[in-house]
Amino acid sequence: MQVQIRVNGKSVTVDAAPHTLLVHTLREHLKLTGTHVGCDTAQCGACTVMVEGRAIKSCNVLLAQVAGCEVTTIE
Repeated sequence: MQVQIRVNGKSVTVDAAPHTLLVHTLREHLKLTGTHVGCDTAQCGACTVMVEGRAIKSCNVLLAQVAGCEVTTIE
């Protein structure tokens, strides 16, 4: 499935499986490796990014859930 999001001010379209996590999209599809996978259970916060101005743990959010949103990473 194709999902359009805005990452660090740039519009991108990502073609990924429906169950793809936001953290994996950022790291594997977009090569933005500042966002880390720590615990995979939303406990440690290593995967935290800003979505529409709110801090979220990207290991707990599907890419499809942020379609059309502004995502800001540590980069």
